[in-house]
Amino acid sequence: MKQLDDIDHRLIAMLQDNARLPVVALAKAVGLSRSTVQERLHRLESSGAIAQYTVRLGREEALQAWLLLRHAEGFSCDDVMPLLAGLPQVQSCYSVAGETDLMVLVRTQTASQLADLRERIVGFRSIDAVTTLTVLRVLLERQ
Repeated sequence: MKQLDDIDHRLIAMLQDNARLPVVALAKAVGLSRSTVQERLHRLESSGAIAQYTVRLGREEALQAWLLLRHAEGFSCDDVMPLLAGLPQVQSCYSVAGETDLMVLVRTQTASQLADLRERIVGFRSIDAVTTLTVLRVLLERQ
């Protein structure tokens, strides 16, 4: 893959903020012609630097939390992930090093739903402990 330059990074950043920006607006912002920007976008897509364009739903009403999970003795991520993947409130999971084994981002509509979800996960045989960190405000989020 060709090394990304400053313009590539600027295009990607603008598309992360708004994937529906017209090519003409992107071109104007970076000072290049529309056709040159279209070629760059095609190259970024072909190389995998841009994997997909997506919709990010508004989350003003949703409650987000990080659940920090520790496996029970004798269990691993391979045991826990099928259980978590079956829960629609689970948005992403990260295996991490340290006292915590998994960081799990969840979204629910209410605090009560979050408490129910947490209790369900605590009940998994493969989970030893759950620490809940409720998100108060999202200050920066890039996909």
